[in-house]
Amino acid sequence: MKLATKTLIAIMLGVLVGLGLSIFSPNLYGILNSYIFSPVGELFIKAIKMIVIPLVFSAVVLSMISIGSPKKLGQLGGKTVSLFVATTMIACTIGIITAIVIGPGKNVVIPESSSIPQSEDHSGHGASATDSVEIPTLKDTILNFIPSNPFEAFASGDMLQVLTFSIFFGIGLALLGDRAKIINQFINQLNELMMKLVQIIMKTIPYAAFALVATSMGTTGLELVGSMVKYLIVIAVGLIVHAFITYGSMISLFTKFKPVQFFHKMTPAIGTAFATSSSAATLPVTKSCCENDLKISNDVSSFVLPLGMTINMNGASLSHGVAAVFVAQLNGIDLGLAQYLTIIFISLLASVGAPAIPGGGIVSLSMVFLSVGLPIDGVGIAIILGLFRLVDMALTSVNVLGDAVCASIVDGRQGNSKEVIKQNFVS
Repeated sequence: MKLATKTLIAIMLGVLVGLGLSIFSPNLYGILNSYIFSPVGELFIKAIKMIVIPLVFSAVVLSMISIGSPKKLGQLGGKTVSLFVATTMIACTIGIITAIVIGPGKNVVIPESSSIPQSEDHSGHGASATDSVEIPTLKDTILNFIPSNPFEAFASGDMLQVLTFSIFFGIGLALLGDRAKIINQFINQLNELMMKLVQIIMKTIPYAAFALVATSMGTTGLELVGSMVKYLIVIAVGLIVHAFITYGSMISLFTKFKPVQFFHKMTPAIGTAFATSSSAATLPVTKSCCENDLKISNDVSSFVLPLGMTINMNGASLSHGVAAVFVAQLNGIDLGLAQYLTIIFISLLASVGAPAIPGGGIVSLSMVFLSVGLPIDGVGIAIILGLFRLVDMALTSVNVLGDAVCASIVDGRQGNSKEVIKQNFVS
């Protein structure tokens, strides 16, 4: 049985087991979740995160070496960033329009005083809604690209800074040429080692997917999800439109694949993203699907996918648009064209700084809310946070799919193949 089939079966079983046990035997679910589901899921995420930083570093450096020419690098980077910006803005626009049309927050009576319970954990995902969140300026965003200490960036897992350092490191090695031959060989061997570890970890994906989905579904339950079915419908409709219309059109027009064929080949990565809610944890699987199934050249996938994992958050951007309109409707706030444009722009900037881990979109969502004066301590944000873990699985799947679509388009425009890249690297 193929890995994709096993992963899909595991996800469906996770939904059934998680919901079934939490409803009919909550005590048994609590025991199984504490000692089996949750530990298995956490071990998988830790194992795959363990290799993400060295994999990104070695892959990006190798891509810089194989590209070689600064002119060619500039062309690749320009095409990639242009696609990311365009798809992110389209996604947010779709989210806003879908929420306006369906109106999930209209005709809803909410209590006069409704605030989010405070949590003792103020480290991002568990932060109080009343905590102040600074909106990064364009200057701050640009300055955050460059690490003052690359070792600190590696230790803290700041992917944007790790990417920047890796790009500069690779360009330096490319310019040195044969004088850096030993370092080049070391980086190449490091990348091969990381990919071998990826192959080992990928064999455990179905079991990890089952455990992670069972935990998520069992913890969320039907009661909260049922009360917010219209909000979930808006998210689902928006994601479907973006995936099948936006991505489908891009695949049909700019790649050699049909949309259904493309989606099928990306099933392992989409399933992993759905189970982990982490584009960072899914990166090795995404890279494997792109190179082995979609036949995307290694230098393009090694450059586009890590960059997309950091700044191409289409699913998150779409949810920003939906959440902003939803909360505005709940509170009777009328948003104008200027506010909608601000939401799109801030969502684009927030996507750059959002960590590619489960729950990373909550901080960026607060930034979007503050930019247009929406409350971040009312019942609307409480509902969104309550459903966020469930919704985040679908958002991450779209994020990962978007990275692959952009990588495929860039690869086609570059006109490269794996054989050409290997010949250039050897010579």
